Amino acid sequence: MAWKEHTRSSSEQSFVQGEGEAETDSALEDRVTAALTDWRGELDGRFGEMNSLHTHDNPSLTVDDRCLLLALAVQQSAPLPVVARSAAALLKAIESVPDTPGTAAGFSPTLSALAGRGMRRRIQDVGGQVDMQDTVVFDRPAYGRAVLEYVWDNYDVMREPLLTWLVATAQSADPEDHAVAALAELTVRHGSVDYLTTLGSLVGSSSPKVLGAVMESAVRNEHVGRLAWEALYGWAEKESYAPAVIALCRRVLEDSSSATSLAKRAMVRLRRVAQKNTDPTVVGEVQAAFDALVQHPTVAQRLASEIQNWQQGKVSSARSGALAFLALMTLRHDGTPWLVGSPPTDIDVQRGVHNLLSSPETAAEVISRLTDWIRACADDPSAYTQLRDQLLPALRGHNMFEAGWRFMNGLRGISTVDGVSVADDFYDHLVDSRVRTVFPLEENLV
Repeated sequence: MAWKEHTRSSSEQSFVQGEGEAETDSALEDRVTAALTDWRGELDGRFGEMNSLHTHDNPSLTVDDRCLLLALAVQQSAPLPVVARSAAALLKAIESVPDTPGTAAGFSPTLSALAGRGMRRRIQDVGGQVDMQDTVVFDRPAYGRAVLEYVWDNYDVMREPLLTWLVATAQSADPEDHAVAALAELTVRHGSVDYLTTLGSLVGSSSPKVLGAVMESAVRNEHVGRLAWEALYGWAEKESYAPAVIALCRRVLEDSSSATSLAKRAMVRLRRVAQKNTDPTVVGEVQAAFDALVQHPTVAQRLASEIQNWQQGKVSSARSGALAFLALMTLRHDGTPWLVGSPPTDIDVQRGVHNLLSSPETAAEVISRLTDWIRACADDPSAYTQLRDQLLPALRGHNMFEAGWRFMNGLRGISTVDGVSVADDFYDHLVDSRVRTVFPLEENLV
């Protein structure tokens, strides 16, 4: 572009210039130097304060002249009418944007923005810098925290909008995320009951993972930890807050460095979520958390305790125990289902399978996991026979007719090493020969 303009300028024989203007003929070297300059310092002045009239001692341009400068930037050397029409067209385009509250009188939002200071100038005015890659540098963390606290302390009406904005700004639920870290600092500093209530109502349903990350900082803090855990206990029974409670408890339990007391509190609240919420989506999220957590040996022991409490008739563990059993069904030991090969002596596997199969809420899920068990053992005649003999008593009894047929239907396509259909094998062992003509396997599978 510099060379093209230099060539054009050099070939001109004369220029029509205004009064007082001197003819200039920049050398190519000067043009190249100009082309390598970013001009941001000069442009900071050109796009400075909002002006209605141009004054020579103030380099800041009026909005009309800013449009003219943009037109010149595009047209470069062109007839004066072309430049004038281009500038007028740009001004008309940005004036056509509808008015919104807060803009200057008679200005569209876009025109108001263009008439004011440029973003780089504004960033400099508030203490930041912009590097050569247009990255904003605000290397003042202590000052940044002070700004946040100052606005919080001095502008009461800003508190809820500030919390909402911080949540929307968060790029992830990572504690290292700047917005999450700022929310965590506010929560630790102002973690009263009212604050936690406000935070939960604003964030609970929209960004549960962000709320979980923020509350993790709170529960680990010695000053607000107790209040945070109390808030989570109340949130656990509310469907809209349940995902945030699950996210936090999962983070605490997955962290092997978490104190035993924290892990215990997290387990209590997961249990409460499972017990107090009947929504299938929430129950499914608890199940997903248990399925992931069971891979951690320490948490697997806690889930085993949930099963024991469930089988001992403790009402508070009724649903969490069932979900824990389903989670433990996914564990393998040397390729064999752990509950089949070496289950804890105080867990009744047959009873657990029977209870889950007889409940409409868990029948489909347990059938899916039992089918995985069969697949895992089908190639080993000894292991398959042992598993089949363990499952047969659980498949008999009250409320097992429909579940039994569904289970056998799920076994379709699985065969032993001897080529025997597993579905037929279970049918032969479960259905009395005297009624097989009444309930043939092929016709009753749905």
